[in-house]
Amino acid sequence: MKWKYLILICLSALLSGNAISQTININEEPKVSQMMTKFVEEGRLSSAQKAWRIQIITTDDRRKMEAARAKFTRMYPDEHIEWEHVMPYYKVKVGSWEDKRSLQVFLLELKSAFPSSIPVMDNIDKRDLVN
Repeated sequence: MKWKYLILICLSALLSGNAISQTININEEPKVSQMMTKFVEEGRLSSAQKAWRIQIITTDDRRKMEAARAKFTRMYPDEHIEWEHVMPYYKVKVGSWEDKRSLQVFLLELKSAFPSSIPVMDNIDKRDLVN
């Protein structure tokens, strides 16, 4: 008998709670609206975003960097590759992935030929991520 009353009380509380509707009005300052609009527009215009690449080698010897680049290009001719020189190191980075989990299979495959391969965060052109 107690359960019936408890259920009846709960149902009446739920029904009465749904009957009362509240409206919330947000009054936003015009400067805040302008800043948010500018933020959204800049995001649309930006051609780069933070994403993941695999760095296959970091060395201070340019010949080692070029050898690694040539080896990778022979192994994976269709894969994107780029290098940069950040004094005193040469870094070779390959691929582009939105999340770290999706690059793991390729990273494991690369480890046999390039044992020092590591995932790194980089600014990547959005068009590279689509392909």
